[in-house]
Amino acid sequence: MKEGEKVQVAGMAPEDECMREMFVEVQWKGRSFAVPLSQLEPLDVDDETQEAVEDWHYWVSRGYQLC
Repeated sequence: MKEGEKVQVAGMAPEDECMREMFVEVQWKGRSFAVPLSQLEPLDVDDETQEAVEDWHYWVSRGYQLC
């Protein structure tokens, strides 16, 4: 994927893929794979999802990570 491309988030990635970073499963060009949530910007989401993603971006920008 290139910066600026749109993808559809299908859900959270499996727990074993989220050991140090939060990953989500995306659909892109007929494929499904996990990408770091910190690399995505929500476009058409409800307020609760928007707040959750913003909170995660803030958390990552502060240098925190999952252990």
